[in-house]
Amino acid sequence: MAATAPTSITVSGTDHYVGQTYTITVHCQVQSTVGIAVDVDPYSAAEPSDLLGGGPIAPASDLLATVQWTPTTAGTHTLEAYGCSSGVGWPNGRPPTATLPVDVMTAPASTGSVGEIPVVGSILSKLFG
Repeated sequence: MAATAPTSITVSGTDHYVGQTYTITVHCQVQSTVGIAVDVDPYSAAEPSDLLGGGPIAPASDLLATVQWTPTTAGTHTLEAYGCSSGVGWPNGRPPTATLPVDVMTAPASTGSVGEIPVVGSILSKLFG
């Protein structure tokens, strides 16, 4: 069976914040039921269950594998995808076949808005824009 050989990674959104959930999409070259492993930061997963999604993810018929990610710390994180053709589905120290650095910021403080005031908020918003 051919390796899934991830070729690229994309992440939803343009600005990324701690505590927000994003969809990571890994683009594969061929269809495989073995799956790909997605990790954050170099070899941070100690066990397969530590991978994003809880383990290897099989690509769909469109050759895309998706998983959710909610960053817990600010800074630059590296998303890594590993082709898992061995059937084990675990990187085992192999280099990733696709990587993507993602800058994550602390969530901005809410300034609130008049529209958030119960009952009268929508009325005030209409009056004062």
